[in-house]
Amino acid sequence: MFGGAKSSIKPVSQHTRTERIAAPKAPAPLPSRLAATAKAARAFGKTHDPKRSSPANAQRHTHSPATPDRLDVPSTKRKASRQRSPGEAKPNFGDDSDDDDEGYADDLASRSSVGSNKRQRTEPPTPTIDTKRKLRSKRGFSRDDGLFPMIHAADVASPVRKSKVPDLQAHKVTVELKYPSASQRERYDLVYGKDKIDSLREIYDIARIVAEVYLTEDQQKPFTDENSGFIRKIQRAMNLLSRNRQDQDLIDGFKSAVNAYNEALEALIKDGVLAKNLDNKHHLPLDMVHIILRQVYDRAVSPEVDLLKAYENGTDNVYGELLDSFISKILKETKMKSDQVFVDLGSGVGNVALQAALEIGCESWGCEMMKNAYTLADRQKEEFQARCRLWGVRPGRVRLEKGDFLENNPIKETIKRADVILINNQAFTTELNEKLKLLFLDVKDGCQIISLRPFITPGHQITEWNLYDPINNFRDEEDSYYGRSVSWTDAGGKYYRTTKDEKRLQSFIKKLAPKE
Repeated sequence: MFGGAKSSIKPVSQHTRTERIAAPKAPAPLPSRLAATAKAARAFGKTHDPKRSSPANAQRHTHSPATPDRLDVPSTKRKASRQRSPGEAKPNFGDDSDDDDEGYADDLASRSSVGSNKRQRTEPPTPTIDTKRKLRSKRGFSRDDGLFPMIHAADVASPVRKSKVPDLQAHKVTVELKYPSASQRERYDLVYGKDKIDSLREIYDIARIVAEVYLTEDQQKPFTDENSGFIRKIQRAMNLLSRNRQDQDLIDGFKSAVNAYNEALEALIKDGVLAKNLDNKHHLPLDMVHIILRQVYDRAVSPEVDLLKAYENGTDNVYGELLDSFISKILKETKMKSDQVFVDLGSGVGNVALQAALEIGCESWGCEMMKNAYTLADRQKEEFQARCRLWGVRPGRVRLEKGDFLENNPIKETIKRADVILINNQAFTTELNEKLKLLFLDVKDGCQIISLRPFITPGHQITEWNLYDPINNFRDEEDSYYGRSVSWTDAGGKYYRTTKDEKRLQSFIKKLAPKE
């Protein structure tokens, strides 16, 4: 029985019935569980193949998004060989298709979210809308802003592939995409960028999300019409070009479809339509959050992802990422708001801190002591700011600190006013977890601490003998995360929400006081 409870339902007396049925066909063989068991059994510190899993598969007390159960890659016959960002944690591929659409969905209306074609994704329900949050970036919609540094998708093209197709000139295979702001366009390499960033797919996803988020239902029609819409034209051109990336006529056809989309979007921007629509919104859909985080990671981290393999096994400095679907679940359950403070202790390359700032709009802090990780975190933060500007959205303020969070003064001061603190202490030593208990004594009442290992021993009770144990000021709840929530295993697991609650100890002390 569920939970071990005894059932109150009385058993029904058995009746025997005999009937003839056709012999069933032999069932299809069950998929082997050996691979899944092996993945789930991998201990912290063991290296994973970065081509088969999240880029940072060796584990650590740091974590991700952004990010993202993320975007699915459509079913095609080509092999995806680039490093996967947190936005693409081990996507499932559908069956190969020989039709004209190469496995992409024909019906735009049926694709209500990025990556919805084959794979089931656990996505937390839309949180209560925070009406205090302002989404539009005034800077992003200012035409006086000029150009700013960013990593174009074309800059991440594979030099190996370039050497194989010397006859195609760079300007002939590059297209520029307009984003829903007054900012500059992004350059995409339609041939060489496939190994690092799937330019065709990303352009299509961006166009679809822009229509869904920035336009009203009537404004969407020229973009989403199933026969003549700008996005449908991009999709058709993408499907054709996917078969032969070196055909100049197909390249020109795709560029023509994108340019038509750009012109239509540019006209709406000049009329102030997008800025006005964004002013009426207070919440970003998770699909948009995830694709922005994936863009940032693919450009700033993926090219240097091998740096994250430099860790010391058996210490507190072990690398692992919490994926952005899991972070979205945490942000929803803790009821984070834009006027609150989020802190990530052991923030790695900064994924989680960036996600909280983008998804919630809150003040977001991180602290990381591993040099290679915080070097990439700085790159991510710069690219994150550029991406938000491109999309015309305003995230919360982000600050990423370097060093030991037990000794970093800005972090210790911020912890005192934090509303949510996240710490992946899965691989921490007992000694470090004990030190964290003392650190958390400074948090304010009601602060929620999310961890992968509990700080309160199961069954702990306040007694006269342990009256001065710091943990008596807290209460905790156990919860479960689903598969594909962390980078080091496909299996699910447990996590804990520990809340500062001084009333527990005060109530116990009051009971001890002698009655008058």
